[in-house]
Amino acid sequence: MTKTHLTLCFASLVLAACTSEPIKVGTPPPPASYLVCDALPVKPDLTPLQAITLADGRVVYLKSAVDERDGSIARYIVEVRGAWFSCSNQLARVRDYYEAAE
Repeated sequence: MTKTHLTLCFASLVLAACTSEPIKVGTPPPPASYLVCDALPVKPDLTPLQAITLADGRVVYLKSAVDERDGSIARYIVEVRGAWFSCSNQLARVRDYYEAAE
């Protein structure tokens, strides 16, 4: 017997052993764009505030310096919240994708 005969014989045995039931495959993964979130923002520079000691011994900070620092912290919190919202939306898209595939 030649190699061709052996190959045909083996192929027919393999095909005969296969059942006619369809192969079940799971849901394909969601598109890659569903798995990407916005990057986290860069932390603000929080240099220590300059304390001023008054003549009566009280330690105070300049209101303008405190307001500037609070403003940068507030912007950072809003940006972090936006990044979280982005990831939350993407996870909802993945959940909806798999629910629709069922």
